[in-house]
Amino acid sequence: MKFISTFTVMLLAPLAAFTQGVSFSETRADDRHPVPTADEVQTATTHPMRYRISLPKQWSPDRSWPVLIAPSAHYGDKGKSLALFAAERDARKAGFILVAPLVINADPVRNMAEYRGAVADAIAAADAATGDGSRDADARAKFDSEGIRAVIRDVQRLYRGEEKVYITGFSSSTHIAYLFLFTHPELLKGAVINSGVYLGRGVDEDQLPLPNSPERASIAVKFVIGENDPGYTKCSENWLETKVKLLGCGHVTSKLQTEVIKKGNAENLGIGHQWYPSRILDFCAATEQTTRP
Repeated sequence: MKFISTFTVMLLAPLAAFTQGVSFSETRADDRHPVPTADEVQTATTHPMRYRISLPKQWSPDRSWPVLIAPSAHYGDKGKSLALFAAERDARKAGFILVAPLVINADPVRNMAEYRGAVADAIAAADAATGDGSRDADARAKFDSEGIRAVIRDVQRLYRGEEKVYITGFSSSTHIAYLFLFTHPELLKGAVINSGVYLGRGVDEDQLPLPNSPERASIAVKFVIGENDPGYTKCSENWLETKVKLLGCGHVTSKLQTEVIKKGNAENLGIGHQWYPSRILDFCAATEQTTRP
């Protein structure tokens, strides 16, 4: 899929219009590192992307911290997915910064209060320009890609996030995880595809960056799904096809994992269409063990 779009959000309104009303609840020893509350929605400093963030309880500005980017499947999640991950992280006292960008992805923009105005107008205009009543997937991919990269930079600057991050997606938001896996391997330590498919949104497979590079070869990738997921067959077959594409551009077999959550599993996890935060954090923790000096 060619990454061509008429989307020009950054030219339509000053960033200041999107940063009004953003506040922080407290600061710690270094006031350059504000500490948000769990329900606050932040705005990236160089892009209108909105996001929620959760810091580990032991966070301090004295060291750098691993980061997990976990956008929800659809708009309207209101932080529920982030709360699932935060509860699992805190239970195991893990030191991950969790970030939930409010992505546009495949959703209608008319109901997105955070993007009402220039962003929603630009997406609507891009949709109209398709001429066939469809959504401009590339416009959404462009906004989400640029926005998440801006958020990552802020997390690094404000919260001592590490240079490379983990990314995951569930259902529709696996398009975001795949977007970064294919187009920004230099930013990733690992990626988890939770019950979703690759459709090439925002990806030009003929112009992939860093083909057959050490950056790609070092990325750990996992596909996880419940055995009773209604989309099990479609997702599993798509994963097999996508693995071929990943191997073709420089990923390595030993770094590609598959897990099917089955009935009677030790954690008593559901086996339907759902997030698997415990498995995702297990994956991130295990990858940390292999990447730390």
